[in-house]
Amino acid sequence: MYYLRKEPEAKTLPEIRKTDGTVIPERPYMSDDRAVYKHSDFARFYRGSFTGLDGRHQGMKVYTCKTLKRILELRQSTLSSTNEMFDVYDENGKVELPNEGGVTE
Repeated sequence: MYYLRKEPEAKTLPEIRKTDGTVIPERPYMSDDRAVYKHSDFARFYRGSFTGLDGRHQGMKVYTCKTLKRILELRQSTLSSTNEMFDVYDENGKVELPNEGGVTE
């Protein structure tokens, strides 16, 4: 079973200069551990904090697929609509995906 997950990452937010002259300094930011969820009663997908495959997020379960083709379609759809790239995982961990040239990501 394959699923989409994005592990937390640390990045630095740039400083912000407000119109009144004050400056919010550059600061570190840690993103959440996120996954793609689906509610059994609805046709759309949701993104939320990852609670594990058995855990639930507001009544929804992590969306899993049996085929790599379907999960890659969902990954591309999520990327085009939200500009957020998720990694593909299975029960053994992160899946190495071959590119068109035969090189893995």
